[in-house]
Amino acid sequence: MTPNNTTRITNERRIAFGPQDQLMNMSRTKYKWATEIYDRMEANTWFPKSIPLVADRETYRSGALNARERNAYDKALAFVSNLDGIQFNNLIHNIGQHITAPEVSLAIARQASEEGVHVRSYQFLIEAVSLDPESVYMMFEHDGMLAKKNEFIMRSSAVLKDEPTPANFARAIVGNVILEGIYFYSAFLVFYTLARNGKMLGSADMIKYINRDEGETHLDLFTNLHHAFQAENPELYDDQFRHDAIQLIKDAVELEVAWGQYIIQGGILGLTDEVVENFVKGLANKRALALNLGLIYPGVVNAVPWFDDFSKPNGTRSNFFESKPTDYATDGLEW
Repeated sequence: MTPNNTTRITNERRIAFGPQDQLMNMSRTKYKWATEIYDRMEANTWFPKSIPLVADRETYRSGALNARERNAYDKALAFVSNLDGIQFNNLIHNIGQHITAPEVSLAIARQASEEGVHVRSYQFLIEAVSLDPESVYMMFEHDGMLAKKNEFIMRSSAVLKDEPTPANFARAIVGNVILEGIYFYSAFLVFYTLARNGKMLGSADMIKYINRDEGETHLDLFTNLHHAFQAENPELYDDQFRHDAIQLIKDAVELEVAWGQYIIQGGILGLTDEVVENFVKGLANKRALALNLGLIYPGVVNAVPWFDDFSKPNGTRSNFFESKPTDYATDGLEW
């Protein structure tokens, strides 16, 4: 292949629904941001078994958490363990199959792998800490609020699967920004609130690494996808798209606020219904602005100013390669 042919093929690449030769030629890339994000993902490699959870197990089982705090912990953990499984399958079976730029496909594949790490992380949390792991895994079967939330997210994800068009791909990108940037966060807030009060510190450390993946590289990947796909398909991003995208965000906010308030049962450790609502709406404003959709909730004040600093992981990449896996002391399950 001559350099001219390589350049031509690279320039003809499209985010999705474009030419594809299956060869994954990475000698030249069109979407430099995808390669940069992939490199950051790789640099952020971490191993959940290296995070100690024995103290959390003792805290949870000793009665150091009151009933309301334990309820919030269990419900937050039940949902996020469901959500990363939904996203893992969404990336592989829904979004990924339509992407035709190899550098973007690699980043999506890396994200899917990281979602698998998150699924395993929640497994370790559930089985190391909970008195009844199966009740957490299967909470969606008997908790109507969780079942409703899962159903809504899965139904939203199925739009592209049911009708794989460029227009639905554009909406699926927005849906993924919402998933990565809104749906996880009331649970993250619960874990961090407990940790700021000296409770379940290992769980919070695990969540910090997951939060870094979701809130930085995964969210960045889909925000860049949005702008690149819009540049290639401007005709899709009309007034109807804008209306639909804003409505998707509003629906997500309504669902996430209701869920966040439901799991704290009136409040835990200073985390109140009002704080949850303003926190989620503030996140929605950030995501909408990143997508050039404008401010959806004017006047919302940052309800949790400590969140960003607190969510930063304490360790470094070298810790995971130099340390031995920690005994996270699971009871195990028989199925």
